Amino acid sequence: MLILILLSVPVLAGPVIVPPGGEVYLGEEGLDIHYAVPYPYTSIAYFPAGSSPGRDQPLDIMQVNLGRFSVIPDLFYDRTGAWYQWDQVRGTPGQVAFIVRNPRISLKVMDRNTMGDRSYGTVSRGTPLVIQVETNLAGITRRPDYSYNDGPVKIQIKTPGGGTLAGVKTPGGGQYVFSSFMPTGELGYAPPIESGGWDTGWSGYESGLYHIEPKFAVNRMEDNLRSYEGGYTLRGTDITLGTERAGLHLSEETVVRGDPFGVTITGSPGSPYILWIEGGSRTGSPGDQPPMIITSQEGVRQDNPDGPYIIGSYRPSGKHTTIRDLVPSYPFGGVYYYAEVTPDRTGRRTIEWRTTQETGDRRYTIHIEGPAGSVHPRSDTIDVQIVKGSVSLTTGSETFTIGDEVMLRGTNTGSCETYLFITGPNLPSAGGRLDAPRRQVSDGNPGSFTTASGDCDTWEYRLYTGELGLDTGTYTIYAVSAPRDRYHLESTSWQAIPITLKRPYISVSSRRMTVAQGDELSITGSSGGRTDAGVAIWIFGRNYFRYDTVQIERGGWFSYELSSSVTRDMAPGEYSVIIQHPMANGNFDLWPDRNREMVLGATPWYGAPVFRIAGPGALQGPAAAAALITALQSQFIDDTYTEYSIFVQNPKITITAGSLNGTTKMPIVLSGTTNLASGSRLLVEITDERFGPTQKGGEGSWSGYSGTTTTYPGSEEEREFSFEIPAGTLKEGRYQVLIQAVSSPGTASGVLQVTMPVTPVQTMTMNLTPPQSPEPIQTQIQIQTLEPEPTTAEPVQTEKPASTPDQVHETPTADTNGMIPNIMRTMREPPVLLGFGILFGLCVAGLIAALVTWMRKERDEEENDSEGSDEKNVKLAESKEEMDEDSDSYGR
Repeated sequence: MLILILLSVPVLAGPVIVPPGGEVYLGEEGLDIHYAVPYPYTSIAYFPAGSSPGRDQPLDIMQVNLGRFSVIPDLFYDRTGAWYQWDQVRGTPGQVAFIVRNPRISLKVMDRNTMGDRSYGTVSRGTPLVIQVETNLAGITRRPDYSYNDGPVKIQIKTPGGGTLAGVKTPGGGQYVFSSFMPTGELGYAPPIESGGWDTGWSGYESGLYHIEPKFAVNRMEDNLRSYEGGYTLRGTDITLGTERAGLHLSEETVVRGDPFGVTITGSPGSPYILWIEGGSRTGSPGDQPPMIITSQEGVRQDNPDGPYIIGSYRPSGKHTTIRDLVPSYPFGGVYYYAEVTPDRTGRRTIEWRTTQETGDRRYTIHIEGPAGSVHPRSDTIDVQIVKGSVSLTTGSETFTIGDEVMLRGTNTGSCETYLFITGPNLPSAGGRLDAPRRQVSDGNPGSFTTASGDCDTWEYRLYTGELGLDTGTYTIYAVSAPRDRYHLESTSWQAIPITLKRPYISVSSRRMTVAQGDELSITGSSGGRTDAGVAIWIFGRNYFRYDTVQIERGGWFSYELSSSVTRDMAPGEYSVIIQHPMANGNFDLWPDRNREMVLGATPWYGAPVFRIAGPGALQGPAAAAALITALQSQFIDDTYTEYSIFVQNPKITITAGSLNGTTKMPIVLSGTTNLASGSRLLVEITDERFGPTQKGGEGSWSGYSGTTTTYPGSEEEREFSFEIPAGTLKEGRYQVLIQAVSSPGTASGVLQVTMPVTPVQTMTMNLTPPQSPEPIQTQIQIQTLEPEPTTAEPVQTEKPASTPDQVHETPTADTNGMIPNIMRTMREPPVLLGFGILFGLCVAGLIAALVTWMRKERDEEENDSEGSDEKNVKLAESKEEMDEDSDSYGR
């Protein structure tokens, strides 16, 4: 009794949150890409292989629904790879949002013990097997909302009795359910090798062919890919368990017309089996032929187209007709619609079939029966669907300038040749050759079409629009898998796209430019159309002519530089600049000769003189420019042009008068204006007016300063400059200032006045009282002192370019023979005179104080002398009285 393991697998929403840089697959729907495309990005952009995001333009930009994004196969089939975040407002890319991949599942049957490939082979029952799964769907398991119930791979096994297995038995009586298979890399096994594998010896398995099929089981991929032809891979396999029956297996159930396909038969090793195909109207006429077996394959035997038809005379079991009666007889007698095939020692053999543009796009049935000659032959059938191939065509843009090179690219699964033609205003209605639009193509004649190069899958073609002779307008380009014109496209695959051609152009970023002699000048602009020849630059002035060409950069931009050495030799005045574009043919139809004396043209003959630009009778300045414009406007000249004016001025440097005054204790900032370009370097030299030869024996004291600065944008059209001299660098005096441009002859000069800072005057009052004077004498002495300069905060730095100082230090000299003159000269200096004034005042004050002290001392001495004489008189009187008393007593 056969026991089938039938499991009901629910339809799950699946993991839908895509991380930044994650992988998405064709056919998925309902994806959440908020993390992959964060704010402010609202779109995604695709860049072709070899391009650089941020520098090159994207091939495709797509606005997306961040909450329910679907990878629609018809939109993304030729846009696989990295898609970038795209800022629609700024027009700039971000990081990789996600990577689009074609989903792929491929199965093999492996012997679990030897790990040998047993796909499409025969094994004895009891041989442990594992199914090897090759897939790129592991990216789904890395999504943040993935769970182990969301397996993206579904495996089913069709039994010989027509049942379906969703799992297999394992040794020991266990079972493995295929829905539990989770791919973690490119390669996996179901059941796992360590489980012991598929126990083919279980009694519930009957002998016969087991067909193992993979399916996509996540986010409705299976449903969305069902109508999509190509891109993804779903490849199953077969295994036969101990059977003698014949079996068939197709490498692809649906085959694109023009592609080969394989059919693998299984049967008894070494026994012949008869293989044939049925379908269609059996006429074998072009467009109604079944697929044919490729000749000279190993293990395959076929009848000769001219007979005898030994294999073709085989009568299938249960039928009254031979094989030749079942297949078309055209072409080659029908012998390539059938064959005798012998399986190899493994019991299998793969037969290759081919399809062409003559193969009918319908369903066919392939039969096998054998072994040939057996009483009870085994048989099997399988259907194959032949469909038209698809053709894709892209140009990267819909609008081009006449002269542009258009790269046509695409895929062609219908044939190895891609046929191109074009339709449009006043062109053949059935279509004209793409490289010669006015030559009509002929239906069914490959030579009348333009063919593209490539392999049997992709193709490309370079279309030079300047060589087509087409006017501006909208045209339609067709890419067809067969040589069919516009009115016979129903039986083949094709695609058409419109393109619009517009006239070439040239423009400049500004119509007027002023430059000082010696400055560099850049002429920039944009151009559309053929760019391999670049553009030509014509410059006319009084007794001046210059011609040059410049190449066009990516994006159509060009830039022409006039160096400082060129503008230095240009006299002041106005110059006319004419920029010439070669238009569609890519050739300049006007040019100067090698000696720059004559302008030559392409009409009425190549190299015909147009007008003279040097020598006797030459046109000068505006007249030459007008003559060139008149020639460019000729109906025989297809070149176009644009005009430009240059005004050359003498270099001018002006020093601001207010900046030529300063003090010794504060920084001095010289400033001014100039017409030199921003960033021009200026050399500043400051020289003491006393600087010069000195007398022998003289001191030779002087100060100076030098450095460089650069100009910067100022008000209106002028530039400004500034140069700072540190405080204390220059002494009091007058200095000559010279400012020179480094790269041009511009100069300016002036006189810098440096003074001492203004100081306050202090007054000291003293009261002097002379002897015997009732009123004191009041004396005032004025003392001038040097006040220290107030400390100020460091000034705020500006964007003005800093000057580069080069200080010249004081260099005194001494000579003993000139000591007295040097001392006298030093005594005349203001600081020395101030010091002497202070010293003199102090001396006077000291003398007055000494005089007052002396007078007080004299007065005190006089008072002391007066008191001493009084005491002496008193003593003399007392002595006299005593003597008198003594004499009286002696007399008595």
